[in-house]
Amino acid sequence: MTRCFSIVMCVVSSCVWFPVYFCQRTCIGSETPEQMFNQIIGTIKISPQTTIPMKRYLFLYVVALYPLLGQTEEEAIPAMYLRDSLPALIQKTKLLLDHSYMAQKLLAQTDSLCGWEGYTVSLYEYQTGADVYTGKPKTARVYLLNPTPEKLAMWIVTTCWEVKHSVDYAYTDKLFRAIRSASGAQFPVLGLVYEDQYKPDFQEPYVFKDGVTVYIQDSVYLPRNAIATDEQIEYYLHLTNDDLRVHTGRYARIVSTTREEYKNNGGLVDVGDGNNRKQEWLGVVRDLYKRALRSDRNELIIAWARKNL
Repeated sequence: MTRCFSIVMCVVSSCVWFPVYFCQRTCIGSETPEQMFNQIIGTIKISPQTTIPMKRYLFLYVVALYPLLGQTEEEAIPAMYLRDSLPALIQKTKLLLDHSYMAQKLLAQTDSLCGWEGYTVSLYEYQTGADVYTGKPKTARVYLLNPTPEKLAMWIVTTCWEVKHSVDYAYTDKLFRAIRSASGAQFPVLGLVYEDQYKPDFQEPYVFKDGVTVYIQDSVYLPRNAIATDEQIEYYLHLTNDDLRVHTGRYARIVSTTREEYKNNGGLVDVGDGNNRKQEWLGVVRDLYKRALRSDRNELIIAWARKNL
């Protein structure tokens, strides 16, 4: 008897809450039952020959479900913030991206780079400042796929709203500063990145792929005395995963997200951890960043923020 009752309850729940979930995902932005009804009709492509009584039944069902949708839909970012404060944040992100030190001399653009098909990736040549040891700048080339100022600003706002349910300046500024410190909002898809992160003006070479530091298998292509040759620089622009060691760097651009933060945010792919830095991390970072470029949400930033914001 108890088992039969459980089955009946499961069926009833499915009949109610699955349509609620479907409508909520299908009809984002609908303000009235009529708008929702029209969006559902368009989504499931109901035939024009469908009888009037059937359409009437569907409309009444939508009207009945409409109050439930308010319980499942997330509250939107305050319109007042988007109107009054977002423009100032966009100005900050624009200033940051305008000073991207690797986005100097544009050599080419392509939308067919392996793994990034359909996304316009830019190849830049750049020079560092004078190195503390050589007294001369160092030159490198790298494929970049940086966000627009508007996209970066929305990632920041959406993250703060989702993680803290607040767009208070203290949160948005902290996240902005973290991104500026970690990467300057630059996303290296493939190539050589010089950084002086451990000693001021000592420009050390790091090879990147899919927004993560990687390590070359063939010692012939390892820079000597922290200076990459032209041959090595060119080699880095054509790397595949087969050219790499099985472990990668810890952090993902653009805010230094770790594997642990990714998993604590619900990540399901086995990317290892800080002690077992599996190469699968590259594919995860690539896919999440590509998704973010077509959204106001960046899961890599959200994952970082849940621990650090």
